[in-house]
Amino acid sequence: MEDRQWFVLYVLVCLEVGIFLVFVPWSAIWERNYFLENYPGLRPFFLSPAVRGAVCGLGFGNIYLAVREVMSRLRPSGPGGPSRDRPLATRTRAPRSDREEVLAASEEP
Repeated sequence: MEDRQWFVLYVLVCLEVGIFLVFVPWSAIWERNYFLENYPGLRPFFLSPAVRGAVCGLGFGNIYLAVREVMSRLRPSGPGGPSRDRPLATRTRAPRSDREEVLAASEEP
């Protein structure tokens, strides 16, 4: 139960930070803040579209990370598929069917 709570908190924080970083660089909050008022030399750098776009891209990255985590948690792992509980080295491969063995034997010289 505790794992689920941490997971939900992690996803919500990723989404919140992502949405914040996507919208704030293009708003008035970005143009009128403490650093730009007290350090006017930083103003051209932080108000440039390239920096705003980079910060916006970080926001989209956070949103993508949250969505990917939710999708990986919802995706069922079948009997032959990878499981998140077992390490990669202990995962076994599904046995070959008779037809696959015949095809593999016929391909060998």
